[in-house]
Amino acid sequence: MSLKSDPHYTLSSSELADWVESQPDKWWGVYGDDEYWLMAIDSPCPSDELAPALRRAGKDILVWDNTPGSKARGERIKADRLPSLAYYGKDRHNMTFVMAWADSDRVWEFVEDEALVP
Repeated sequence: MSLKSDPHYTLSSSELADWVESQPDKWWGVYGDDEYWLMAIDSPCPSDELAPALRRAGKDILVWDNTPGSKARGERIKADRLPSLAYYGKDRHNMTFVMAWADSDRVWEFVEDEALVP
């Protein structure tokens, strides 16, 4: 799967870092990013550990838009749009995002880990 051919938006990793930091009580998991920057952190982790790693990455991120009929083709968004792009799996009650680095075809998940939220 490549997000470049599916409906998606573009978000800077620093914008995502700011959004993550604005939610200091949450923990986040990054699953499947085995070729880039976020492998250096333990996942899941608290917001204050993830945000600096996102800033160091300094890359654009593609965010899948699962809205039926979406015509999104990479338009740049701000992080305040993220909650509307989250999906919730059958057994999950937490925000899940399908993402990819803009310079890669590898897809990864960015997941709110509510089991670890204090």
